Amino acid sequence: MALWASIATVVAAICGVGAISLLLLYLALRWYAQQRRREAKAKKARAKANSQPAEAAAPATAQQQADAGDAGQTQRRDAAASPPSTQPWTSSRPVRGPETIKREAELKRDALHLFRKLQAGDSVEEKGQLCREAVVLYDDIPNRVGIGMASVTSGRIVFCNALMQCGGLDELRGLQDSNDPDAGTLVERVVPIIFST
Repeated sequence: MALWASIATVVAAICGVGAISLLLLYLALRWYAQQRRREAKAKKARAKANSQPAEAAAPATAQQQADAGDAGQTQRRDAAASPPSTQPWTSSRPVRGPETIKREAELKRDALHLFRKLQAGDSVEEKGQLCREAVVLYDDIPNRVGIGMASVTSGRIVFCNALMQCGGLDELRGLQDSNDPDAGTLVERVVPIIFST
């Protein structure tokens, strides 16, 4: 029993020394951070006071170079705090032209027409035929909007949005329960797009 008591005493002493060391480290780091903040404020005040152009002919000392590095940090911080630039943002992504938008609008119109007919359909056979037409329309998307992957994906999203707008997923679920193969095929095509976007 005395052995366990001595081990517990040693462990407690080690933990106490560790806790005191961490406390001292925390206080030292806090003091260091305060010193850095004071120095940064002083440099900023000096830079503001010396806003006149510096002499270009004088060589920069090591301290001036260090100050320039800190000034770079200050400039970045100021730039982050300033309102966004009004300059136009350029990117390398392709711009969707009016022809692309027109083709997508036609696809949406045709898909909405088809899905509204599917909603209003009376018999399972009629709805199955409309599902078959929807599969043909879905498979024809590359021919309608373009063969590029971005165009095809955008067209598929337009198609699925039209389906969702008409509540067609519920309709397809009901048809799938009636074991209509065309409804199952359409569901296999649209569900990955719907749940990936």
